[in-house]
Amino acid sequence: MTQSEVGHITYSRGGQAESRHEIHVAVVDANGHLKAHCGNADLTTFPRSSSKPVQALPLAEAMPDLPQDELAVACASHAGTPEHLAVVQRLLARSGSSVADLRCGTHPPFDAQAAASLIQSQQTPTPLHHNCSGKHAGMLLACVRLGLPREGYTHPAHPLQVQIRALHATLADVPLEAIHAGVDGCSVPAFALPLQGTARIFARLAAPSGSHAQALARIAQAMQAHPFLIAGPGRLDTTLMPLVPGLTAKMGAEAFYGMALQETPYGPLGVAFKVMDGGERARSHMALAVLKALGVPLTEAVWALAPSELRNWAGQEVGSIQTHLPLVWS
Repeated sequence: MTQSEVGHITYSRGGQAESRHEIHVAVVDANGHLKAHCGNADLTTFPRSSSKPVQALPLAEAMPDLPQDELAVACASHAGTPEHLAVVQRLLARSGSSVADLRCGTHPPFDAQAAASLIQSQQTPTPLHHNCSGKHAGMLLACVRLGLPREGYTHPAHPLQVQIRALHATLADVPLEAIHAGVDGCSVPAFALPLQGTARIFARLAAPSGSHAQALARIAQAMQAHPFLIAGPGRLDTTLMPLVPGLTAKMGAEAFYGMALQETPYGPLGVAFKVMDGGERARSHMALAVLKALGVPLTEAVWALAPSELRNWAGQEVGSIQTHLPLVWS
């Protein structure tokens, strides 16, 4: 087991530690070798939506001419803005599908303005507003292009989901039996795998090679070209990617994060980290700490995404936020 001291983000108030988020990190180079880590690099955990680039890979390979924005939204955890919905609808139309064919469930848009607009117009959310509707529309299109049935496309035994599980094992370079299956919030299988395996997937996005190289490169390019579609206003992926050259980033639920870095002093790298208590507020602080530790130049605009001071609703500074990242280098 590759294990060391865990990282953590500590919130302090009046000089007294108040809460702490423990974090495990794995960094992998372009050859798939563990470059650095803290905590347990072999931690088996669910990347959740950080898996979306892998889940979109069958679509990218089946449709090499798919427009970049549609490929991007297939990798997205989108905010449900009109811009997001328009691209998802185009993706649905390509497979002759409709909103009624989506099996992701329904929730209000993540974007506050989009959610308020629905309420003001006395409309209710539909599966189109679900943050995973792009992924589901992409899966429906992949089924059509691969000659697979659309019916039951979310079931673990469906050929598309079987293929996606195998892709996780191949890209993470772990045995298929090491991929543990659960059910995600949007009803498709969620696959748990070792943390450094997920970092290896992101390293392959940073430096594509092998039989899937062209599709992986297209996915990374689409995500970088359309950061707004990947998340939405004020969200980390959308804000961070344009500020860090060569970065492909994807958040996952319960405070998982994956980053593919094309430009670092160590060459292309893949990063995966997990905040163990699911504390989403710790994600931006750890992401920036990892980037700094890997020698990636960070501007003031980047640092503004993770302020070190804690402020109350009146704007008063009432505490601090400290990051501890004890990376062990291989």
